[in-house]
Amino acid sequence: MSEPSTEFTYPDDELEAEENHYREAARKFLRVMNIQADFILRAENKEVAAWSTSYALGLAVCEGVSITDRAWQLKISPQALSKQIKAFENKLNINTKTYTYGNNKSK
Repeated sequence: MSEPSTEFTYPDDELEAEENHYREAARKFLRVMNIQADFILRAENKEVAAWSTSYALGLAVCEGVSITDRAWQLKISPQALSKQIKAFENKLNINTKTYTYGNNKSK
């Protein structure tokens, strides 16, 4: 996948010398939204892709439903759903353990 660019700048933007944290956050989240849309639209099973991206991002729609329960609702194995969640996390270069199984050692 070629990642859509979020680095476009308008001519007026070049005049700003000070750092704008809101703008940087907006660029990062625009990147996440673009990658999420691409992940879902390219998937064979769009429902599984939508739920896996939701779990990876820790969205509120996932609260109260485990990966195992969601996987059975989707008629797939929990491992298959976890694999999709991990694939999306890798695309974003994030590693959340909110919903995924992993090494939960305290540091």
